[in-house]
Amino acid sequence: MHRRARLVVPLALAALALAASPAAGAPRMSILYDEQDAVRALTDPAGPGAPLTAERGAMRQDPGPGGIFDPHGRDGAHRIAKLSAAEIADLSPEAMADRIQDEIDDPEQPNTSGLVAIDEIGNTFNDGRVRITHSIKTVRGKRIRVASTNRLVVTKNGYRIVRGPAPLPVVSPASPGARLSVAMSLLSERPHPAGGTYAERVHLYIAPAFSTSIALGRGPHHHLGSDGKPHRPTWRGVMPALARSGGIWIEMYHFDRRQGITPMTAREWRLVPRVLPAYAARFGADHTRMHLLITAASSIPGGAVGCGEPMACQWQLAASTPAGARLLANGPGAYRVGAQAGLWRQEFNRVFGAS
Repeated sequence: MHRRARLVVPLALAALALAASPAAGAPRMSILYDEQDAVRALTDPAGPGAPLTAERGAMRQDPGPGGIFDPHGRDGAHRIAKLSAAEIADLSPEAMADRIQDEIDDPEQPNTSGLVAIDEIGNTFNDGRVRITHSIKTVRGKRIRVASTNRLVVTKNGYRIVRGPAPLPVVSPASPGARLSVAMSLLSERPHPAGGTYAERVHLYIAPAFSTSIALGRGPHHHLGSDGKPHRPTWRGVMPALARSGGIWIEMYHFDRRQGITPMTAREWRLVPRVLPAYAARFGADHTRMHLLITAASSIPGGAVGCGEPMACQWQLAASTPAGARLLANGPGAYRVGAQAGLWRQEFNRVFGAS
């Protein structure tokens, strides 16, 4: 891979958040992140219903032997390069930007789309949690444990605890999230030969730990629990990176070693498409570039009732709220749908018709 030395102007993180301008709305797009058999089931003209085509926004995530429309892989304009988030997490902002640009210009698996997806933005890129310390105070012989965020007030008849505002974790400029935001700012200043900027050629996969942390958290920065205490991390450092990207792909499923991949719960399907875009918009992100990534499922999402078989149920949940329907209209992604590719295709055609 070729590397380019570049002159870099240091940028403050706060300035990044203010300067990240929302990107113009993009045409509908669907990334197919799967093995060849599933991709064929989604794109084969002989299959039931209209196939996914380039005209309908279909793109395949590389590396993927067999391409997307041509079994010999002669369809590079419709394939997207992939870069592991782990590969760039420890790099400086300048090195991050150069590595991302290298993968756009000269992808490891050759294609001509000029697009790259970073897989995935998860806990490594959050700001961390607030560390609450405690001290022991003694009032009239009684020992009282007081959190550093609270204040002990001695009264005539005893004492009371005055709860202070919940603190926020400090966003370190050296954190991976903050460095990625600086890298995306640098890329936003580099024009791409095909038009726009290099930042707009970058797509980000959003891990469920990221989206659900924000969706389920409370408070202005979604780091509080139901008790008002800061139990969750914040994601302020990485948010400007999302705002500058060309696409945000929200993984609507969980993974654990015991159960494997399972769809998000019905509650999460209702909350994530509403809360995450609303919070990201505060940093300049554009909801028209946000997408839902739907996977295969062996059972319906937890908490769902009367929504049919598991694949149909996920699509119904996606469209069950105005916010979810808005993201679905941008084009959903297919992640490892495998043998359920035909069902995914059926639901796609039910929602979009032949368009």
